[in-house]
Amino acid sequence: MSAVELGATLYVPATNPSVTGVAHGAIDDLRSMVVCLEDSVREDQVPVALARLQQLLLDLAEHPATLSVYVRPRNFAMLTQLLQLEGIGRIEGFVLPKVTTQSLPVWLTALMHEEHRIMPTIEGEDAFDRLALARLCDQLKPYAERVSAVRIGGNDILGLLGLRRSRYRTAYDGPLGSVIRDIVGTFAPNGFSVAAPVFEHFSSPEILRREVEQDVEHGLLTKTAIHPDQVAIIHSVYRPDALDMAEARAILSNDAPAVFGSNGSMCEPACHAPWAGMVVKRAQVHGVAGPEQQPDIMVA
Repeated sequence: MSAVELGATLYVPATNPSVTGVAHGAIDDLRSMVVCLEDSVREDQVPVALARLQQLLLDLAEHPATLSVYVRPRNFAMLTQLLQLEGIGRIEGFVLPKVTTQSLPVWLTALMHEEHRIMPTIEGEDAFDRLALARLCDQLKPYAERVSAVRIGGNDILGLLGLRRSRYRTAYDGPLGSVIRDIVGTFAPNGFSVAAPVFEHFSSPEILRREVEQDVEHGLLTKTAIHPDQVAIIHSVYRPDALDMAEARAILSNDAPAVFGSNGSMCEPACHAPWAGMVVKRAQVHGVAGPEQQPDIMVA
C-alpha cells in the first residue's frame, strides 16, 4: 500500500473496545489504522491491550480486515513479543516509535527477515538535527521497499520544547513547520513518503482543513488522525480539483508540448510530470472534486 492509499491513518488505543469494529470497516472510507500499544496505553493497561490485540488477530482469521492494519509496539522487547503472537501475519506492518540513529538499527534487526511493512516515527531530538536525519535516511535505504511512510511525531517533538499545538494555527505556522520541512527535504528526494503529524484539536475542523492543504503543498499525502471525524476532512482535501486534474492529464499526455500555458499558469512536463502523476494517483484513490474541466492550453 502506497502512502497515498493510506490516506488518513487513524490511531486507536489497543484498549479501545471498538478496535475490531474499526478494522472491519466501521468508519466510512477509512483506509488504514494503527493499533497503538505505546503512549496511548498506560503501563498498568498493557496486559489488557495485549489481550485485545491477540483477540483482534484471531478475529481477523474469521473476518479479514477491510483496511490496512498496523501495530505500534511500546518498545523493542514488545515487538519481539508481538512477532510471536498467533496471527501476527494478518497485519500489514508495524509503526516503530521514537526511532533514533541508535535505536533504528536495533528495531530493524527484529524485522529484517520478516515481510511486514514498517513506518518509523521521528519524534525525538534527531528531528532538529539535519545530519541525524540524513543518517536515519541512509539506515532506511536498504529497507526502502518496505517503508510505507516515515511518520512525524509532532506532539512528542513539541514536548521536547515544553510546547503544545495551538488550536488556532496550523503546524506550519509554529515550531513544527521547520521540522516538517527538514524531514521532507531529507527523505522525499530519496524516494520515501512522509506522513503529516496529527492535529489533536478535533473540534477545530477548519484549522485541520487548512493544515491538510499545506500538507499537500509539502507533498505529505497521508496524515495521522486521532478522531473519526477527521478522516472525511483529510480525504476531502486529498481529492484534487478538476482543474488540477485536467492540467495533470495534459502534462502527462504523450504529445504534450515541452512548455505550454494553461489557465494562466506555465506547464513544463519535464519538471511537472512527478506532480501530475501524483495528482492522478490522488484522484484514483480519493476521486476528483468538482465537474470535469478542459485546460485552456496555450502553446508558445
